[in-house]
Amino acid sequence: MPGADPLSGADNAWRRLGAVENLTTITGVLWFEERITYEELCDRLEARLLRFDRFRQCVDTSGVGRPRWTFNDEFDIETHVYHLSLPEPGDTATFKRFVSSLLSRPLDECRPLWEAYLVENAGDGNAVAFRINHSIGDGFALLYVLFGLVDSPGEIEMPMGIVPDPPSADAFRDDAAEADGGLQTAAADPPSETESAVSTGEQSVSVGPDGPLDAARLAGKAVKTGWNLLTQKDEIETSLRGDLGTAKRAGWTDEIDLARVKEIGAAHDATVNDVLLGTLAGAFRRVLQARGDPVEGRELRVSVPVNLRPMERRDGTLGNYFGLAFVPLPIGEADLDERIRIIHERMDAETAGIEAFLMYLTLTLGGHTPDFVLDRLLEQFENQATGVVTNVPGPMETVEFAGHEVSDIMFWVPQANDQGIGISIFSYDGSVRLGIAGDSNLLADPDELSEAFRAEIDAESAAIE
Repeated sequence: MPGADPLSGADNAWRRLGAVENLTTITGVLWFEERITYEELCDRLEARLLRFDRFRQCVDTSGVGRPRWTFNDEFDIETHVYHLSLPEPGDTATFKRFVSSLLSRPLDECRPLWEAYLVENAGDGNAVAFRINHSIGDGFALLYVLFGLVDSPGEIEMPMGIVPDPPSADAFRDDAAEADGGLQTAAADPPSETESAVSTGEQSVSVGPDGPLDAARLAGKAVKTGWNLLTQKDEIETSLRGDLGTAKRAGWTDEIDLARVKEIGAAHDATVNDVLLGTLAGAFRRVLQARGDPVEGRELRVSVPVNLRPMERRDGTLGNYFGLAFVPLPIGEADLDERIRIIHERMDAETAGIEAFLMYLTLTLGGHTPDFVLDRLLEQFENQATGVVTNVPGPMETVEFAGHEVSDIMFWVPQANDQGIGISIFSYDGSVRLGIAGDSNLLADPDELSEAFRAEIDAESAAIE
């Protein structure tokens, strides 16, 4: 079929993992204090978003063999961009109900797998909400899309230099065409075993061997890590685990000063990522204690996406190039230092990279198999975690979109494999927020967790003053 590209194994796996009780859809919001118009939004998306082929393509499953990306010849941008106004009072609670409704509704697979909403009466200005199926790309791929949408992408300053030059309007198609021949045929292949850079949102490290002895050591560790993955105990039973429903709830924390988080990190000889994960463990501890769940001497596990394709190798073909590592959160410890020590002891960067790589291989293989085979593969990892936690650093300064300053950005990570809690950590313009997605059966009010996280941050801030 002309113009039809086969889905990679990982992309197809994430498409098929979606279920009515757990949609694999990424939801994000851009806020504007100066209102953007519907015409401005459609014009910008027409000019910039549609340069990425995936946003004009549907998934065709009618043929024999792998599903394929095929162009929708009758595509019209306005059929994917909706304009609505929230009911009064248009406050934060109203907006949370709106986002919750988006998290609960599947996208139509007969159309390109995305949609956008221009939302009026969302505070003083307005907002744009995006919904994108995970099969199009992972969080880092969609960060790449964001760079292609904003004004002056070449001026974006990212923390820690982890992001390459964003796509420019002039060079984008040439760059994508150059990469297309290799990626479209090799998309099902895993990243290079010898030079796989692992990013957890806070750092990138090499997990490749530097010589024969190191290769042997790494191979041995990979075998041990794989065995540990297959034999690790099921996740502990708490009130945050249970049967999932179709209704999801969205919440978020207030802005947290990133400089303050760094001060807490300096006081504990820890990174920003250490502080955030350790604080999240404390927040879960508070929530479970308030519910009457036992916490002493216990740990939760969360699955953390680990980037396996270095950002300088990202391009307009997008796609999923990440695996999952299972990170312990020691809810039984009241002390932040002890929580951080346990997290480091149980999950070093190399082990996280190996776990993620093995999970990537599992999903890539499963994406090329019948549904019952994929289900059997993933059965090995059911009941292994309470939720998903992802950390994607954003621009250090505000960006503009179609001439309007983006005052805030937030997103909500999808869950899969019977996990009902999703935590997305995103930094922007010197602040960090947590986006919280919860199944209504398990976390009916995400503010329960966001307030606990804020209380932990405030307690640690007070302790170093």
